[in-house]
Amino acid sequence: MKQIMIKVTVAFGFLSLVSLIFVGFSFYITKYDLLAKEYEGAYPEDKDLNIEACIKGSQKEIRSFSIKGEPAKSIPVLTYHRITHEEDLTKRHYIKGKINPMIVTTENFKRQMDYLKENGFVTLTMSELYAFLTNDLDVPEKSVVLTFDDGYKDNYIEAYPILKEHGFKAANFLITGAISNRIQTYTPKYVQYFSTKELSKACDVFDYESHTYNLHKREKKDKNGRLAYLLSKSDQEVKKDLETSIFHLEGENLAFAYPYGEYSPRTIDTLRDLGFKMAFTTEEDIATPASHLYEIPRFQIFYSVSMKKFKSYVNQ
Repeated sequence: MKQIMIKVTVAFGFLSLVSLIFVGFSFYITKYDLLAKEYEGAYPEDKDLNIEACIKGSQKEIRSFSIKGEPAKSIPVLTYHRITHEEDLTKRHYIKGKINPMIVTTENFKRQMDYLKENGFVTLTMSELYAFLTNDLDVPEKSVVLTFDDGYKDNYIEAYPILKEHGFKAANFLITGAISNRIQTYTPKYVQYFSTKELSKACDVFDYESHTYNLHKREKKDKNGRLAYLLSKSDQEVKKDLETSIFHLEGENLAFAYPYGEYSPRTIDTLRDLGFKMAFTTEEDIATPASHLYEIPRFQIFYSVSMKKFKSYVNQ
């Protein structure tokens, strides 16, 4: 009888341990949404990204800078897309035999950020840039703005740790319809985007702005080429898309980046109607208070940009 009781006790203890492990694992799965059901197509228009804390966070605070000498009269704004380790580059990263120009290797990105840090550059937020452009804020002569377009997952995996280590700020223009509902394993050879949880984790560095909801596309119009959806779609369709993007960004409408750099006076009118304060092009030049607020230039940092070229951009 005694032996039977011992066996029952051991069996009960084992089952309890298994139950605790299962409950703990279930909690982990639930907490991190590892088994969250992925939606079909674009991120649902009426589904919250849950980044309210990011939008109302420190990125919106405008710092007061200690200016030594003359304040900056112009600001270089830099644009990045994908950041990938050299060793992770595969044939999928090539276009017609050449590396996709939108890719910057992690190694080169770190060299560029190291240069900025070692040479005393300040990285401005979107709010600070806007205050500078409207003559409401003096900033140090060595100021720069870092922007990323599209919201690629490698921005979180590769760029974010480097930016955080350096104490830098950056803006990420999101295609909100491309955001993932769950955390997916990072696979460098594929095109992947931020998950909602990664957005929340990275907002101590990244300021999230609009790059449309689902209109970052082109369609064939004639034999001469393709036209960006911002130009080919009706004003009503464009407005509805941008309203969805603003909803996903918890009402954030400070800045917008034109997909492919294509826009028209009607596009600018729509942005104004929706309350956007400024918009960015792909024209390469420095930004000054004389710049048109809906046509702010940016230097494109491509795979081919050397350190010499990078230095020329930021030291203008």
